[in-house]
Amino acid sequence: MASEKKQLQDTGDLPPAEDRIYVDNSNISELKSTCDDAVERILTRSSPSASLAPASGATPTNGASSPVSASSPSSSTSSLPRAPTDSSEPFPPFKASHFHTDLRLALGYTAAVVMIGTSVWSYFVEKEWEKNKWPCAVAVVIYIVLSGVQTADAYMQGHTIFIGKRKMLAKRIETERLVIASPPLPKPVTAATPSADGKRWTTPPVYSLHVDYTRKSNGGKSLLREAKEKVELGHMGEWFTEEGEFVESIFQARLLAGLEKAFG
Repeated sequence: MASEKKQLQDTGDLPPAEDRIYVDNSNISELKSTCDDAVERILTRSSPSASLAPASGATPTNGASSPVSASSPSSSTSSLPRAPTDSSEPFPPFKASHFHTDLRLALGYTAAVVMIGTSVWSYFVEKEWEKNKWPCAVAVVIYIVLSGVQTADAYMQGHTIFIGKRKMLAKRIETERLVIASPPLPKPVTAATPSADGKRWTTPPVYSLHVDYTRKSNGGKSLLREAKEKVELGHMGEWFTEEGEFVESIFQARLLAGLEKAFG
């Protein structure tokens, strides 16, 4: 880790001091949250430094500089990013979908407005219980239903941290959909026997992702590739320093290299 960081410092790949991320090394939840947040940031970045080359022999579907808006007409191929000719071209970003997050926020906001509005109405306008009890009961039912839908959606999403799409041009228009889930981390492993210096070293937990990837053409009618992979990026100590600094360049390289297997 130290040698990789030194190499990044020498090449200038580390971000400036004010942009660096520091976390508490002893807090596993904070370490995981930092990695989870970085996944979407890397995959939606316009031009990350790392690149992802298509597997040899497979139809290349990535490697252009920008994604295509979903509103672009399928007949207009001139604006679509093209497949790369070599691995030096930048990784084409995905367009993230926040539908489920926005849905849960909207449901929670609506439920709160209904309850607060009904409470204010019953307190200031219609104070008689015999007249306001039924509207209050309806408000409670609406709140319970909306909260239930919100909870059910969160449960169905599980550990999903990223949902995204992008369109590519490789002899035909291809649409890629990527869903990434981040399962709970395993416990750190402490060596059973002490080392030569008498200390028992602890290995940080391995950070892994569950990747669900599909690539389709012909308006989604032809399935070109479908893959469900478990990608292990390495243990936390490989991109977190002893001071708690998150070295995103190393994490990004591991992430894109792991996704290459699923993309095919």
